[in-house]
Amino acid sequence: MESKVNYTAVGVFVVLLGALLGAMAWWLATGGKTEPTTPYLIYATDNVNGLRTDSSVLYRGVAVGKVASIDIDPTNPALIRIEVDIDRSVPVRADTVAQLSPLGVTGLSAVNLIGGASARPLPTPPGESVPVIPYRPSVFTQIEGGINDAAVTLARISERLDALLSPANLNAIHDTLANVRALSQTLADDRRDIDATLSNTRRTSANLAAMSAQGEQLMARSSQLVERLDGVAAQLNTTMPDIAAAADSVSRAGNGAAAFSAAGTEAMTRLQQRTLPEIDALARNLRQLGSQLGDLTEGLKANPSQLLYGPPPPPPGPGESR
Repeated sequence: MESKVNYTAVGVFVVLLGALLGAMAWWLATGGKTEPTTPYLIYATDNVNGLRTDSSVLYRGVAVGKVASIDIDPTNPALIRIEVDIDRSVPVRADTVAQLSPLGVTGLSAVNLIGGASARPLPTPPGESVPVIPYRPSVFTQIEGGINDAAVTLARISERLDALLSPANLNAIHDTLANVRALSQTLADDRRDIDATLSNTRRTSANLAAMSAQGEQLMARSSQLVERLDGVAAQLNTTMPDIAAAADSVSRAGNGAAAFSAAGTEAMTRLQQRTLPEIDALARNLRQLGSQLGDLTEGLKANPSQLLYGPPPPPPGPGESR
């Protein structure tokens, strides 16, 4: 006897089971959220290890979206293009930045959003269809970069130390230390001579100080002498008019005596021929005296120091030397 199967009930059961499985898949994919999302772009500048499609997008630790895709930017291979879908209720503003955050020890990462206090909305850059969230390297990435830089620096230091501590340099350092040791021993042996040299140096310094004091005294006396010479020169300048007047008077007297001598000579020629030579000699002496006084006056006007140091010596004649 054949069993009767209700195909209608089986069909309804299969449809209900499919709908239930679909609902469960949707629940697992969306977390049960039905809120609409907004697409955004993030351009990462470092490694995105642990980040996968459908990885969570967190806002200060709260799940607010999913990673839609991860690709290399075709225009700049140094950038990683990350598309994310974020709930529209999340305050993504102009000061919002994105970072990668590791999820414990699982090796997976999530996109963590920071900021959102600004009132200005996130702009859409030219050439992009959706807003771009600025990216900031995570602390772990910065630490990793610092560790890498430190490792490179340590490697360079190690290479330089190896070059510095080469056998040739070690031998040179050994020779230098030996020379320093020999120099120290020489200084110890010559300590008495060094002490004597230092003592002589101190005496020399004292003598130089005494000579300096004497030099200062000599300079003071020289200044006083110069002041006195200036006073004498001033007095000579003051007495110059009197000396010139006296020279003029003597010259006039000589001229008068000459005239008188000429007249007397003519008279005395007639009266007494014995006194003529004496009168002529007197006239010549008077003229010579007047001329000398005039020359003296002119020389004192040109060089008053002649009164102290005497007239300058005459120039040497032909074939003579000073």
